Amino acid sequence: MELKKKNKAKIHSNKIRQILLDLDMTQQELADLALDGNTTHLSRIINGQRRCISLPVAIKIAIALNLPVEEVFIYKKEE
Repeated sequence: MELKKKNKAKIHSNKIRQILLDLDMTQQELADLALDGNTTHLSRIINGQRRCISLPVAIKIAIALNLPVEEVFIYKKEE
């Protein structure tokens, strides 16, 4: 029996860097609000090194930025 792989939606990119500039907020401030101060994890998300992030993490970041998730993250479905 062959198992089919599900197509997963992956983060294509994000707008966090620009949003931080617009809000005059630092990465450290966002990490403190959304990720318990984990600046390393946030930096990897911002730089595109983490494309599979959990929905709770995406929501926490969006809430901290006071924006809907879909305005912060751009995703595309893999084929």
